[in-house]
Amino acid sequence: MSRTRPVVLVTVKGLGIGGAEKLIAESARLWDRDAFDYHVAYALPWKDQLVAPIRELGFPVTCIGTERGMTPPSWLRLRRHAQEVGASLVHAHLPAMGAVARAVSPVPVVYTEHNVAGSYRPPVRLVNRLTYRRNAAVTAVSDAVATSIAAYPGPPTRVVSNGVSCEVAAGAAEAVRRELGIGDGTPLVVHVGNIRPHKGHANLVAATELLVRRVPDVQVVSIGGEKNDGDLARVRALATDAGVADHLHFLGRREDALAFVAACDVFANPSDFEGLPVAVLEAMALERPVVATAVGGVPAIVQDDVTGVLVQPKDPGALAAGIADLLADRDRAAALAAAGRKVVERDYSLEAMVRTIEGIYREVLGG
Repeated sequence: MSRTRPVVLVTVKGLGIGGAEKLIAESARLWDRDAFDYHVAYALPWKDQLVAPIRELGFPVTCIGTERGMTPPSWLRLRRHAQEVGASLVHAHLPAMGAVARAVSPVPVVYTEHNVAGSYRPPVRLVNRLTYRRNAAVTAVSDAVATSIAAYPGPPTRVVSNGVSCEVAAGAAEAVRRELGIGDGTPLVVHVGNIRPHKGHANLVAATELLVRRVPDVQVVSIGGEKNDGDLARVRALATDAGVADHLHFLGRREDALAFVAACDVFANPSDFEGLPVAVLEAMALERPVVATAVGGVPAIVQDDVTGVLVQPKDPGALAAGIADLLADRDRAAALAAAGRKVVERDYSLEAMVRTIEGIYREVLGG
């Protein structure tokens, strides 16, 4: 039976709430159904928070993993699934799924790299690089990410910047402050990032300890799920040991994270490594002033004292000072936030990102 539309199988290791995963779910709202027949596959059955939103849009989502996740049987399942849906190409995200897709896919693989190479464990970097030549096309989310993989074999890397489209329900920001038990006058700092190595949670704890000395009534909220059992308890213990548990609150995974961003006075990003963080783009799109570490693709969007404040990584003193300065100078904070929103609206459209990637699909398929 002939098909009128090419079939694109979008694959990723998990569909939990994370930057790359959320980008797939958000992009699904804009996929061109007239041009392509989309299917989605993932391998970690316990990371499925974004499965329902994608299915609600009418796209089939299949878990090809075993109860242990991405094991050798799941690699064969991916190959079989691609054959069963009649895939024309596979679009793989992140290195683990990228390497597997390149090894088993019966059709061309388009690969998107979301993070700088140095952020991955050495075995992951190695298997990613060894299979890289089998990519039909490669995209990276920022110039910094592209530079980090420039020496890898295979097709040249094209930079396709992440895009965002943010909607927050009326009253959601006010509801957040009520939940936290704080009024409009209480300074609120928000961070969004899953608890992972190099995401800077220890940096945030140390910065909060210093920040409280300058802004005694400040409240800091960090939202993000744990990679391993016990991660949330560990970072909460760090806050307790630093004596800031009354000021720094690790809330874990929240589907309403954007409401917290909309409610904040300053958005903080304390990471040691980044590709092009969706959370920072979302904060800028919601016109929140940003203080972020100058890592990866962040300086491309947060220009110091133009669209936000940049500080060096692993420097809690600088992070605390940047936040405190914006809390003290609301006019400056508002000006930076307004400039940041204009940059996102101009250069980081979600629709433009999706259309560019679909153009790459057409090139790979020769159409």
